[in-house]
Amino acid sequence: MKRGLHKQIKFGYESAPYPWQTISDLAVYVEAQGFDSFWMPDHTVGFGIRRWDSLEAWTVLSGIAMQTKRIALGTCVSDTHRHHPAVLAQMAATCDIISKGRAILGIGIGEAMNLNPYGIKWDKPVSRTREAVKIIKRLWTEDAVDHSGRFYSLKHAFLQPRPVQKPHVPLFIAGNSPRTMRMAATYGDGWVPASMQPDEYREKLNYVLEEARKKGRFWDGMGGENPPEIEPALFIYLLIHEDYDTARDLILLPAKLYLLSRPRIIERLGYTPPTKEFDMTSDLVFNPAVSKKLLETAKKIPDEVVDKSPIIFGEPDTVIEKIEKYVQVGVRHFISPFFVRPRMMKKTCKLFAEKVITYFKDPSEKYIKTSNQ
Repeated sequence: MKRGLHKQIKFGYESAPYPWQTISDLAVYVEAQGFDSFWMPDHTVGFGIRRWDSLEAWTVLSGIAMQTKRIALGTCVSDTHRHHPAVLAQMAATCDIISKGRAILGIGIGEAMNLNPYGIKWDKPVSRTREAVKIIKRLWTEDAVDHSGRFYSLKHAFLQPRPVQKPHVPLFIAGNSPRTMRMAATYGDGWVPASMQPDEYREKLNYVLEEARKKGRFWDGMGGENPPEIEPALFIYLLIHEDYDTARDLILLPAKLYLLSRPRIIERLGYTPPTKEFDMTSDLVFNPAVSKKLLETAKKIPDEVVDKSPIIFGEPDTVIEKIEKYVQVGVRHFISPFFVRPRMMKKTCKLFAEKVITYFKDPSEKYIKTSNQ
């Protein structure tokens, strides 16, 4: 691995939907540990079995901005259905001003759990999101916006004050499908798909970059001196422990719960999902009965599915080895929730920072030598 390439890698921590004091304490802590970014899931309701707490993401990030100095602050991800694009643009710009230029707006096409129970319209989600993204970028950069589209209509609309970052707040677009990847290639400052194996990530990143080239966007190749216009990111769950077997024991059940909500991952691994009724990309809505059945069904997934899944876990050397494989196929920004209980979170983040972040960030020869073995 090239020395300069290691220094380009960023590590982001995504908080679970904890209470405010826990979230803010963790944000301050992970900044001190050397993480590059802190992310909030932008949900109306949390993904849970016994509790579904979820604080409003941009309010939380703006609060964190007052307690931190360096770490970037983003959503992974917001949707443009619960907030009109002008309102979402204003929310992100406000956080950027409060944080003195550290906001990142992550955008995805939305999930039923955050929309259906509240009667929020989200038909044609890709087309709607694409139009909203165009409006957001214009409001951040133009003096006045006139727009008459399929979903939105603006007349001499403008936002003041503008974001601190120029030309605007970075826009990271989530998506694993061809249409959402083309959206990222056209409008994104970053691309952040979820839970891919390294080979799949390489293939889809090449697709994004080729689509970006067609739009005249710049890319100088992996490991070049100049940063790309589109930052290749990856949302991926992670658990690290001093002992591999303990890490595996800790991650089995939460990983199965996650994989059950993503049955396509199970199918790509060559297994048959117990059911597809909990697919997060369809109409999954949480309530106590659904959560109880989700827990019971997840236990039916074989342990080896977790072993083969695109979830990173193990002791430090194994975690480093797995991350290296993603770096080699182009990932430059890892955004990771840690699959541990709150009481273990700081210890886990500290271990990750001391062993993994140091491995990728420390310029000393011992790390460069190890990475070439």
